[in-house]
Amino acid sequence: MAGHLELVETPDGGFRILVLDGSDALMGLSKRFSSLDEAIEGVSAMREVAGTGLLRTGSAERYEVLMLQEPDIDPALATQGIQTKAKVVGHGK
Repeated sequence: MAGHLELVETPDGGFRILVLDGSDALMGLSKRFSSLDEAIEGVSAMREVAGTGLLRTGSAERYEVLMLQEPDIDPALATQGIQTKAKVVGHGK
């Protein structure tokens, strides 16, 4: 299996999208979405970027700026090697 996206509810009631490889290692973590509908739109946007986006090189300064915009990354989600049971999130409109 190549990998998958996983939609998880965060401890503060928000949502994040995890990008996991075939062995469930964390490869990427989305920003925090405040609602399930926003997170589902984020999944669509992530799929579009992953499928068609160009790869560009960034700088350490760019990384620092981005991290300042998102200072509250949940360490439990960002730490690799921690096995947790994800809450399955359903969505119906």
